[in-house]
Order: sequence, then C-alpha cells, then structure tokens
Amino acid sequence: GAWPRENPAAQSNPTERMAAILRTAAGVGAGLVVGYCMPKLEVLTPFAEPVEKALAALPFPKPKLELTYFDIMGVAEKVRLTCVVGGLKFEDKRVKFDDWPALNMTTKFGQLPLLSVDGEVFAQSNAMITYVGKLTGMYPSDPKKALAVDQVIGLHEDVMGKIRPSILIMRDTTLSKKEALKKQTEMRRELAVTSLPAMFSLYEQLLTDSSTGFFVGSSATVADIAVFAQLKFITSGFLDGIPPTIVDNFPKLSAHYARVGQMPAIQKWYEAEKK
Repeated sequence: GAWPRENPAAQSNPTERMAAILRTAAGVGAGLVVGYCMPKLEVLTPFAEPVEKALAALPFPKPKLELTYFDIMGVAEKVRLTCVVGGLKFEDKRVKFDDWPALNMTTKFGQLPLLSVDGEVFAQSNAMITYVGKLTGMYPSDPKKALAVDQVIGLHEDVMGKIRPSILIMRDTTLSKKEALKKQTEMRRELAVTSLPAMFSLYEQLLTDSSTGFFVGSSATVADIAVFAQLKFITSGFLDGIPPTIVDNFPKLSAHYARVGQMPAIQKWYEAEKK
C-alpha cells in the first residue's frame, strides 16, 4: 500500500498526501533533534545519562581492541583499567624492554602505547582513554561534564610532566651514570617535597568541589580511573625517592584512591596479575 498510510481521501489528494509526508518527516526530524540535543542540553542531563549508561551496557558488537605497551603500569594502565571497569574486552599485549629498539621504528610516532581498533592503529594514551571511555559510557556526552573530565585528564598529564624529566635523566648520554643518578636523586627530592604535593592539592580541591567522592558526577569516569592509575604508579616504589605515603596528607584524594581501588573489577584485575 501507499506510505504513509492515510485515509482514502488523503491518498487521492496530492496536497493531503504531501502534507502527510511532511508531517512524517517533521516527526522523524524532531526525534533526531531530541536525540542529538539530549546529551548536549544541561537540563536534559538527568535523562540522558541513564539512557547512555544503559545503551553502553547493551551487548552491541564492540570493536576488536589490542593494547600494546611495556610490562609496566605507566601511561597505558589507565586505558587497561577503563576497559576492565567498563567490561570492554581487549588484548593486553606486553612488550619487553629489550625488544623495543627493534620495534621502535615500526610504531606510530615511534612510541608506545598503541591501540589497535579493528586493525587500525592509534597512538596517544589520552586519546585512547577518551575513546574507550565513550565505548563504556565512562566519558560523558554532556559538553560541560566532558570539559570537566578533560580538565582532570589535563591536570593528570601535568603531573606526569613533572615526573617525566626525573625518568629521562637516566638516558642523558652527556652524563655519566653516577652524575645522572645524582641529578635524579635531587629531582626526586624536589618532587617529593614540593612539586607533587602542590599538584595533589589541586586534585584535593577538585574532589572537595565535587562533593560526590568522584571528580565529575556521581559515578566513576575516565578521570577517576586516570588519576587512580597515576597514583598507583607513583606510590608503587617504581620511582626511587618518592615515598609510598606521599598521598596520605590529602584526605579526599586518599579516600578517592581507596574507593576506586576497591572497585571489584579493579581488585580482580590486580589479583589476576599477581598469579
């Protein structure tokens, strides 16, 4: 029969028929506008977020993911943990440091980590965590909340920017090993006493402003996972000269670290790594 279905008079009247088509098109268009605007308009956020989380939990086909990084936490841990918490399957490929020189020239941007999405390779860990966050519903579509999440991710990158020189100093070929170690010790002392406490106070203030125990919203986002993974790395003992108790003077940050670490998926992940 004719589409859209109308009464016989409407079907025989071209004007009525066109009006029916326009009404249908307007209805479809309105639906698309509402669907697009729901996560964009702050007033609709309470309705959009539950819908998004429900959609993320549905068993829709997900891309095949392969994450490649060294066998350490480092900058890839936040991506691993977002997949773990979000229930997103991925292949966790670990590279030995001895194999890196030969692999270096073949990688995108000459760096790790790399994320393969259905065979297409991407670099940059912050881009990766945003992507898997969207797949798992752990990255908000509301623009203001997304901005707040990105703000935390940027701050977490600033923290790594403070730490990174104290790692790279050991690769400085202009220094003897003894000279490099001396400089690293001085840099780590400054980090432990001045730079890291100053950065952690910024995390502390964000958590104070949030009042939910999470950085953004009332449930864990990629911002929470990124900061947790970073603090786990900092307090792991991997960085000589940085005491494992360095977070203890920041009560809200310490509580946040404990809360995220107690998530069942994260506990299960680290228990499996010990085996």
